[in-house]
Amino acid sequence: MTKQDDYNNELESSQNLNNQDHNNDDDVFDDDDYDIEEIEIDCSAPILELDLDNICAYPNGDKLPGIWITIPVEDEDGKPIGRTYLFPYPASGKEFKLGWEDEEEDGSDDEEYDANGENALYFGGRYYDEGMSHSDPSEFQDRIDCFRAAEILYRHASARGNKIADLCLGYVYSYDRCKGNYWVDLDTVNGAPGDFPRKERAFECLKRAAEADIPEACYKLGDQYKHGNGCDPDAGEAFRWYVRASELSDKQPPVILGSIALRLAGCYEDGFGCEQNFSRALKWYRRAVAGLEIAVNNGDWYYEKALAGARAGEKRCEQEVG
Repeated sequence: MTKQDDYNNELESSQNLNNQDHNNDDDVFDDDDYDIEEIEIDCSAPILELDLDNICAYPNGDKLPGIWITIPVEDEDGKPIGRTYLFPYPASGKEFKLGWEDEEEDGSDDEEYDANGENALYFGGRYYDEGMSHSDPSEFQDRIDCFRAAEILYRHASARGNKIADLCLGYVYSYDRCKGNYWVDLDTVNGAPGDFPRKERAFECLKRAAEADIPEACYKLGDQYKHGNGCDPDAGEAFRWYVRASELSDKQPPVILGSIALRLAGCYEDGFGCEQNFSRALKWYRRAVAGLEIAVNNGDWYYEKALAGARAGEKRCEQEVG
């Protein structure tokens, strides 16, 4: 019996249970009815397992493989003991809802499953966060496999119209999270180091997300224009997208506000894409310090360097303004 057969049987059992009438309290499931310790979990699953028999062709031209979603398993002391399979993505005819809601059938047409890519985005995010947690050199391959899984899931979500997924792909490509090992086609299953247009893809993904008025994507797109990553350098376009990010940032968390402010401050201090104005630069540096201090104090230590830059910029502009 294959994993797909196991999955189908589990899915059918779940559907049958959901169809039962539990009006009688005696019929309601109770944890005490089961000895959880007797349940055996397969802990041999890999981080990345592609389903190459389930290639999805999307209108945007992407032809993406299916992927088995796997998650880490820990013992009762919290020690990692392996990974286990959850389910394949995409899964025809079944909508996997998040937050433990009741599951409902979506019909047999795969295009109706996860129509907006929310599930692919969610599990892509889980893989991305897991990849970021593998910081030890000995975990290098685990880190790459997590990011490769994230890229494929984000691309599924993007192909289904999810603009947040485009933003996430922008990060994957901008920082070369997969170290060149990106999905291209069946002929390059193990990735395509060296010949994947990573910077151009990052620019394209961030542009789609920015044009959907996602503030974080707007300032990241500005960065691409500033440094000429995937595009020709353009100070005017960089400044324009920083301003657009600021216009959309009212309800954003402090770290986003601080990041946008830091970029605008630098533009005004250097006259980059705008007229040089130390007073405006000082105002934006102070906003950057305020936002980034909150982020760092809340544990986002990787913004310490940005915070130090904002404080240094604030002092420089205070001297200029007098």
